[in-house]
Amino acid sequence: MKNKRMVSLVLILALIATMLPTAMVFGESTPDIAGARVDTEAPTAPTGLRAGEFTDTAVVLNWLASKDNEGVMQYEISYGTKTILTENTNVTIPDLLPDTPYAFQVKARDAAGNLSAAASLNLATKRSQNDHAKSDWQELQSLAPSRMTGVYTKLPGGFKGYADGPLLGNGDIGTVSGGTADSQTIYIDKNDFWMKSSKLTVGGVTITNQAHDTSSAPSYRYEQDLLNAEVRADVTLKNVQLKMKTWVDANSNLVITELRTQAATPVPLTVDVWVPEAADKPFKSGTDTARGVLWAARESSSSQAPKEWMSRAVLATRLLGAPLTDFRSSGGRAQADFILQPNTTVTLVTQVSGGGGENPDVPEAASYLKLAQARVMGMTSATIAAQHEAHLAWWKNFWLKSYVITNDEWFDKYYFGALYALAASNRTGKAAPGIFGSWITNDSPGWGARYFLNYNFENPYWGVFSSNRPELADAYFDQVLGYMPYGINRTHEAGYRGFSTTRSLARPYGPATVGWDPSRIPVSPVAPAKTRSKLNDQLMLGAYLATNFINHYTYTKDKEFLRNKAYPYLLSLADFWEDYLVMENGKYVIKDSAPREANEHDDNSILDIAMVKFLMKGLITASRDLDVDAARRAKWQDIIDKLADYPTFVYSVTGKEVFKESESYIDGKTGKRIVNPGRPFIGGTNVKGPWHAVMTGLFWPSDEINLSTTSRLKQIALNTIEAYGSWEQTNSFAMQFPAAVRIGYDVDEVLTNFKKIISSSKSSSLLMRNNLTVYQKGGGIETSGSVETINALMLQSYFDESRGKDVIHLFPMLPKNKYPEAHFRQLRARGAFVVSSGLHGGAIADVRLTSEKGGPVHIVNPFVAGQVQVVKIDGTSETPVKVDQAQGLITFQTEAGATYKLRAN
Repeated sequence: MKNKRMVSLVLILALIATMLPTAMVFGESTPDIAGARVDTEAPTAPTGLRAGEFTDTAVVLNWLASKDNEGVMQYEISYGTKTILTENTNVTIPDLLPDTPYAFQVKARDAAGNLSAAASLNLATKRSQNDHAKSDWQELQSLAPSRMTGVYTKLPGGFKGYADGPLLGNGDIGTVSGGTADSQTIYIDKNDFWMKSSKLTVGGVTITNQAHDTSSAPSYRYEQDLLNAEVRADVTLKNVQLKMKTWVDANSNLVITELRTQAATPVPLTVDVWVPEAADKPFKSGTDTARGVLWAARESSSSQAPKEWMSRAVLATRLLGAPLTDFRSSGGRAQADFILQPNTTVTLVTQVSGGGGENPDVPEAASYLKLAQARVMGMTSATIAAQHEAHLAWWKNFWLKSYVITNDEWFDKYYFGALYALAASNRTGKAAPGIFGSWITNDSPGWGARYFLNYNFENPYWGVFSSNRPELADAYFDQVLGYMPYGINRTHEAGYRGFSTTRSLARPYGPATVGWDPSRIPVSPVAPAKTRSKLNDQLMLGAYLATNFINHYTYTKDKEFLRNKAYPYLLSLADFWEDYLVMENGKYVIKDSAPREANEHDDNSILDIAMVKFLMKGLITASRDLDVDAARRAKWQDIIDKLADYPTFVYSVTGKEVFKESESYIDGKTGKRIVNPGRPFIGGTNVKGPWHAVMTGLFWPSDEINLSTTSRLKQIALNTIEAYGSWEQTNSFAMQFPAAVRIGYDVDEVLTNFKKIISSSKSSSLLMRNNLTVYQKGGGIETSGSVETINALMLQSYFDESRGKDVIHLFPMLPKNKYPEAHFRQLRARGAFVVSSGLHGGAIADVRLTSEKGGPVHIVNPFVAGQVQVVKIDGTSETPVKVDQAQGLITFQTEAGATYKLRAN
């Protein structure tokens, strides 16, 4: 009887639980951490500690994750007298001394404070060959106020899409600053916080002035400092001036905000830690009064169905420098009050913890809460200062990887803002950002802020390789490879071999997701019948994604990357295209694939032809360099040789031959296939643009047409840029401009239109905002891809068909009379060469080249006349190198790791 009563009680309690509001249903309970079971079990030691990229002043350390019974809170990296804290399994150690031995130790710590044994690594930094490093940093510091600082003098707005406000981030979390007449809010996002088909925000921290004085209007000034990755705010709320400095730690998920006032009397403030309260997305908040911690947490779904996507995130905040009082929490908000004394600085420390993956892999929110509380409790003024020092050093190292100075205010602002947005939203080992980066501030962002593969996802990374920052694309590669097993299954189920993809991906994939294990995804057999309708309308998207894989290898010659990541992906695409292509009249024809969305019945789409050809060339190079699959190269070369011709037509407005989107398509009105008469973006035939710049994929990033091209394709390409007028078309900013520069189009027209966009505040669909990022109506962070426009003015490298080799071309498109003192540091060229050069009075003053992999280098002779001297630099000594100056090139052999100077004799 007693047992029956107990069962009845359990059933009644279960029934009550189902009737409670969603806000109360939050997985496991979240007990007071102070009363939890004592954990004495230390994490396992990190393994596999190794050095990745390293130079004379910095090294990237990588290791395999430790294991712990309740989760690893952080890793502690020690060297000399310094310690850096991170939650990642990689860290950049900057500000090292050249040619100096170092001993590094990495230990794991859990929330209970247990510390693992150490993983150790000894190495010596390289001898410095960069005599510009100190002066480079001084130059960047001098330029920061005018070129690397964005200013808002009113409340930022426009948070629905690509956020228009001061932006911070570390490639895993991002923040946007905003507020109201009496408060300031730091909106917080995390790259892996998604529901199953759309991006969600995490929440935020709000500081509110409790005073009731409205005798003066509020005022606002925000400075977004790109150099140091911090936001400084000077605001007056209810007649009280507040100064705030916020930074998102480069090495951990800490958001630090310092507050100070010069008011004559104490200022009563409220801090509010919150998450959105959505009925179908569980949420909870609480306080730990004993330790002064406020927290709020949320989940992306109330479903616990196996394999359904689940994200969980927790915000935990603590105040240093003043006591919190009157703790309270309700729903998704936890609040407390404090007094800000005049001329006293207090610091809000917020930890963002969480993860996303498939049920049931993602830990309960209580686990993330425990880690978050432990992190903020472990932060003191001293540890914050140490983290800030490491944070500043990380960004210094980032900016010194390369930079360009045109001495044009608008070009320089765009350049630094674009690179900053990529660095703040991408990080190795973390989930890739969606279309709007790491700055989603609500649960209904445009287009779900998904990963759109028909240019938006590829575009941002088109300039990172020449910018000497290939690591910025690491998260991109993991996302693509993470989806690869699903794409293969989808393709097999349609009856085709290999890999193809959908037009967009609705959530993160790959190793950044919790519990990722591709072996758990069974491979579907290839269906016996081919069903084209089961594939995406734009078949070239898999090859379009491949452009960044190919260019990463082309610019770095990283064989480990090629072998483990790029080649398996390229090979899956080869399998598909070998199976899909149709031979007709001696040509490989691409049937039923659209150059743009929603018209799957185009034949010989120009973008398909360009991407397939670029893919096959990349496969042949990769196969040779890895010495594999030699028997398949003949087929790939045959496809290159016999692929359908690029479709063209005569544009009646100019009377010139230009490219068109496809050879033919099925007319929507008649249902009949017709020859494409030259269909522009806005409809009709021979209508003046702006037209969509989709066709420029033929020029860049495929490099099918470049400065050296002498065939008729070059003239058709120039005619096409002239005819299409896509400068202000709102999908084309990162396509049209770099493509035009890389094929040699009229540079004055290019730069006039480029500056028109970034210097204008009148357009509502394409403009540069106060945070120095460019907004275009058709997307988000892909506008960063136009850094290639600036790089390509200064340095281009390409395969020169007439000479049969890769060449490096200095200042190929820069109007030297307009920018006579322009210079660049450490841009990357094909073949893994890193180059620096500058102009003085419009003439090239110096050239420095570092060869990472060795081998011959071919440079278009930049000097006016006479013989060129090349010397190898070794410390302060210089050794002459044998030079060949045939074919208008400077050619010499290089050694891996060596640096060379070039000068006119």
